[in-house]
Amino acid sequence: MKLLVVLALISVCSANLIWPDPPKSNLDVVKEAFWDYVAKATQTAEDSLQQIRQSDLGQDLNSKISQSTDTVNQYFASLQAQAAPVTQDVISRITQEAEQLKIRLEKDLSAVSGKLQPQAEELVAQLHSRVEELKREVSPLAEAMNPEALKAVLLQKSQELKGQLEKGLSQLQVQATPYTQEMREKMEQSLEDFQKNMVPLTQTFEIQLNQKAQEIQQRLLQSGEELRARLDSGAQDLQTQLTALWESFTQKTQ
Repeated sequence: MKLLVVLALISVCSANLIWPDPPKSNLDVVKEAFWDYVAKATQTAEDSLQQIRQSDLGQDLNSKISQSTDTVNQYFASLQAQAAPVTQDVISRITQEAEQLKIRLEKDLSAVSGKLQPQAEELVAQLHSRVEELKREVSPLAEAMNPEALKAVLLQKSQELKGQLEKGLSQLQVQATPYTQEMREKMEQSLEDFQKNMVPLTQTFEIQLNQKAQEIQQRLLQSGEELRARLDSGAQDLQTQLTALWESFTQKTQ
């Protein structure tokens, strides 16, 4: 069952760094996960499932889900626990990359000396602040298992870093620093490398979440077989079946 939440969270993610659509609420994700669970447990075709969802009975069940705050919270708490090792790994790797970027930028600016050194040191401090801000914003997004938003923030913050760098180097260049252009190229390359490195990191995050989900799916298939057998033998009407499925779904979130 927890597989369904993971898939709902990652299915909208693309391979490139892009601005995301507004993320689904926890409630919407749980609704999608439950109806996917219904489809798998009963082997219902997609078109038939959509008809059920749009029926009065389906709407009534969605209302019941909306009122089940405890189930929604338990669902996500359980999923976050399952994905914790993957989440901590991606946070650690992004943090390491950000630290390396900070070191490279500081090293490039260390070539500035003399009367321009105070300006260079101020730029280093500004870039450090941007990198630390990036690191702070990465953790909650990774812990929320939202690779799409994570990509967007990494792109946004690296672009802000680039803007800060351009502004600072332009001020140095105005003061006739002879090596500013070479320095600019090196530092921009460091930022570009950072952005490129973020793509495989976030892709790996998605893949690892999916692998974790596949492990959970194997257990779900077994319980789905048992539930389907009980439904086939004891539940004749749709309302009874859906009620039984919802009860089974909520039990698995605890």
